[in-house]
Amino acid sequence: MPPGAIASLPSHYESWYRRFLKNRDTPCDLPWHDPYRLSVFERRLVARSIQQFQLGEWARGRGLVRRASAHSVLSKDAWFLPSLELFIAEEQRHSGLLGDFLDREQIPRLTDNWIDSIFRRLRKLAGLEICVMVLVTAEVLAVPFYRALRDATRSCLLDSICRRILRDEAAHLDYQALTIGLLRRPLRRSARAIRSFLHCLLFHGTALLLWQQHSRVFRSAGWDFRQFWRRARRVFFQLQRRISDIS
Repeated sequence: MPPGAIASLPSHYESWYRRFLKNRDTPCDLPWHDPYRLSVFERRLVARSIQQFQLGEWARGRGLVRRASAHSVLSKDAWFLPSLELFIAEEQRHSGLLGDFLDREQIPRLTDNWIDSIFRRLRKLAGLEICVMVLVTAEVLAVPFYRALRDATRSCLLDSICRRILRDEAAHLDYQALTIGLLRRPLRRSARAIRSFLHCLLFHGTALLLWQQHSRVFRSAGWDFRQFWRRARRVFFQLQRRISDIS
């Protein structure tokens, strides 16, 4: 049990806490010894995209933790906040991996980006559910992005980093679906439907923006817009079904 926790009803989050903890303590074995460096052409294709995702993956999560700790229902689960803190740390590790790759390739890290600033501001102004919706929308779209990025260059190291992040993101989608589902569970069916519709609008708008910003990565991996759209929507609607099953 987390330090200072009080015995309570069975937890939705205890297994997630243990999973994130195990993941944290498992060495991340990546081929940093790989001598391959990105070609000039590859750098031109992927550098800006990696820079933006490296910045976007980093978040202190203070606002999210503050909202979560104030929630009248989820905060009563003794494992919720500890699991959330480990989840945030795992996202920060993704940023760290991408940052180390940028450093190795002598590509400067970004300190700010207008898209990242908009989404951070949106999260700051929102309540817990919308904050989680924004985060999980980014994670949904990270799945097709990292799948394309791993095939966009001949770097074994970048391929391995993408595969590691994709493995974590698959679990993150289930974790976030649980949280959104529990947040919506007390609502009437009509209210849940409205929230699901608004989430669809957010997803589709963000997906169009992602393609506009990173289409070179997708095209270099052999994807056209139709393939990107179909694959991104598939991940999103799988998430929606998980949320619906829980709520």
